[in-house]
Amino acid sequence: MLEVRYPKLAREFNEDKLHILQETVRDRLPVFEPLIEQRLQIVPYTPKPLSAQSRSLLRFSSRDHTTSLLVRSDALVLETTAYAGWNQSFRPLVAEAINALLQANRPDGVKRIGLRYIDEIRIPGVGDKSGTWKGYINASLLTAASTELIPSDMRLQQWQGIVQYSTVDPTITLAVRYGPQDGYAVNPEGATRRRNPPSPGYFFLLDSDSSWCDEDEIPEYDAKWILECCDRLHSQVSEFFTTAVTDKLRNEVFNLAEETEKEDKT
Repeated sequence: MLEVRYPKLAREFNEDKLHILQETVRDRLPVFEPLIEQRLQIVPYTPKPLSAQSRSLLRFSSRDHTTSLLVRSDALVLETTAYAGWNQSFRPLVAEAINALLQANRPDGVKRIGLRYIDEIRIPGVGDKSGTWKGYINASLLTAASTELIPSDMRLQQWQGIVQYSTVDPTITLAVRYGPQDGYAVNPEGATRRRNPPSPGYFFLLDSDSSWCDEDEIPEYDAKWILECCDRLHSQVSEFFTTAVTDKLRNEVFNLAEETEKEDKT
């Protein structure tokens, strides 16, 4: 998922601006669905009742609902469940989305860029709370499940880790949540769907959020610069993922999944 936050748009989307946006993304995202979001505002420790606010959202999606672009007054959100690689599929879509907003209603700047990957690693016949991920996931991520850390009269019930990294560039960080979970990390019946959702069950979560944010200034909304920043954010996530999984997982699970997908398409 990509999110680009910007100062609230000074100009509303009139019919002409909306038409430009629609036409720019029509080939990939032909279904337009205007939405109204209701937001409740709560003031703590006051007797005042809740106040409701509404705002208009522009949503463009693929016909199979696997990819969508949401344009708000303060952010652009692009997400897909049909990810086929950064350079191969998602990067061209990112370029199209940020250029579409540039042409239709250019924001005054950029406040934050975030690139988030939610990976549900499912292994047939393997995977529960007790740490049977050994050999498939980097051992450094499994230390919480080590028998050395579990009291003799107890058993592991639930665990999850979180780590945040900074880089030589102080504006870029990487935060990762990881650990075994049950069910789904992402609702399969949400607005953005999966083509063939797996059966619910245990999986190992790698939720990586690489982001750029400069608290000292708000740079211009420049499509080339945003895309270059996204490349840097992706490289951080890619490097972590490559380290987090093992060759055994790649050979026994990922390659098998690729072959199965090819057979389903033939």
